[in-house]
Amino acid sequence: MRPQTDPARDRLPFTGERLHADEALFGVDLLRHRAAYQHALAVARSEGARTILELGSGTGYGATELAASGVRVVAVDRVAPLASARAGAARFVRADLGAMPFVGGRFDLAVSFQVVEHLADPAPFVAALADALRPGGVALVSTPNRLQSDGENPFHVHEYRADELERLLAARFGSVEMLGVGVRGEALRYHEDRLRRIRRIVRLDPLRLRRRIPRSLVEWLFARFAILVRRGLAADARLPQISLADFPIGPVDPGSLDLLAVCRDPLP
Repeated sequence: MRPQTDPARDRLPFTGERLHADEALFGVDLLRHRAAYQHALAVARSEGARTILELGSGTGYGATELAASGVRVVAVDRVAPLASARAGAARFVRADLGAMPFVGGRFDLAVSFQVVEHLADPAPFVAALADALRPGGVALVSTPNRLQSDGENPFHVHEYRADELERLLAARFGSVEMLGVGVRGEALRYHEDRLRRIRRIVRLDPLRLRRRIPRSLVEWLFARFAILVRRGLAADARLPQISLADFPIGPVDPGSLDLLAVCRDPLP
């Protein structure tokens, strides 16, 4: 049964994490994340997947994109998606990823993008991914590459290198292939400009006092600076015209913006 629309739930506060505030400002960031969803669609086609589980669906744009291809999609998050996503074909379920309601190997493909870095204890999450899959199922997991991150996101509990993520996932999967979401052309210039602006802001706090102030204030500042940095790029006419092709997916390397793990052979 599809949940009823609740206007209050559609006014999600902007945190700098859920990029729904201004698509003109955050369009590049959204394209970067959509690259993983496009890869998921390619995997679904090659594997003949008809059922997909998404863990950590956020505002729901990715689940909507997956469901538009004709596969059955169940998307799970602690908060409700935007109304625009609930109007699509995906089914959304509100649940905590540490207490998953789906067991018994029901899905051909499980995806979780930009989630694992938020978890203090990722073991139940990895187990949920493995347990959700039918025999022969595939799981896709993406997360920022620590080697390319600015390291300032207060919502990230732990950011991973490729070898760390591979070891984590290998605890419940017999095969883990590490890929990376690359960046090139105008998108690369945008990424480098964004990092330079963030580092200039961070230099204003040489004593790292931001690590000592209340968490709620840190999160508020993070959201405000996320907008400030991108408005600065826009004012300098540095918001490039890019496409999904500017975020190619291939073998992981130190320059990959995101890690993308392809996990097979779920273990009991």
